[in-house]
Amino acid sequence: MIQNKIFFKLLFLMISSGSFTLFSSLSSGATTIRVPTDQPTIQAGIDAAVNGDTVLVADGTYKGEGNKNIDFKGKAITVQSENGAGNCIIDCEGSGRGFYFHQSEGYTSVISGFSVTNGHVFGTEAGGGIYCYRSAPKINDCIISV
Repeated sequence: MIQNKIFFKLLFLMISSGSFTLFSSLSSGATTIRVPTDQPTIQAGIDAAVNGDTVLVADGTYKGEGNKNIDFKGKAITVQSENGAGNCIIDCEGSGRGFYFHQSEGYTSVISGFSVTNGHVFGTEAGGGIYCYRSAPKINDCIISV
């Protein structure tokens, strides 16, 4: 009888500890990844992010590899400028597009506060600014121009 009580007390402690560990890992929260402070490019910020994270992009003009043809890769994240579309520009330099959504991203994939300019794709491709193929991301306060 005493052995049963000890077993149940140990089992209770193990379950309690397991519950606490599970709860603490579930409530760890989202991370903010800053570009260019934490990651050098917008794409690198997205690549480092996991679902629920925010990639926060500082003011400036972003161009070149990693700053055009930006692909969320199906992640449910927010990519947001610090101070709005007037201060954060993605310059596609006449070759490529700003953002490319093609892996069933939905409303939990968010871009907010960017100007996308000089986007151009060749041939039968479409979407020089933002291209959505079988995806429906949330796009807030963005300016798309030639």
